[in-house]
Amino acid sequence: MKAIVVAGSLLLTSGSALAMSCDNPRSAYDMTYCAALEMVQSDRELNEQYKKTMGTLNADQKKTLKSAQIGWLKVRDNACAEDSNLLPGCVNEKMAARIDLLKRIERECSNAGCDSAQLSRIE
Repeated sequence: MKAIVVAGSLLLTSGSALAMSCDNPRSAYDMTYCAALEMVQSDRELNEQYKKTMGTLNADQKKTLKSAQIGWLKVRDNACAEDSNLLPGCVNEKMAARIDLLKRIERECSNAGCDSAQLSRIE
């Protein structure tokens, strides 16, 4: 019985020791995996923030922001691709900047009023 417990704990220990951490990726595969994981999480956060921001706008402002968001997606996709390869690090940087912009727009529109120049930014 003691041997089974020891063997089981060794398996758990070795499994966790082999587990890859995105805090310290060890290989190009790990870096790509982590960048892709971050991209999926950022995409989810971007969509949530976009909806929250849209909730603070009137109909005309929503049209302006929607148009800018579509333009931004095109710019991001063009800037973050080489041939047919997607560059996850580039996408993550662009999405983080866009999330920050959408948060600023939400704050401004909720408090001081919307700046139409901010709503139409594509950056």
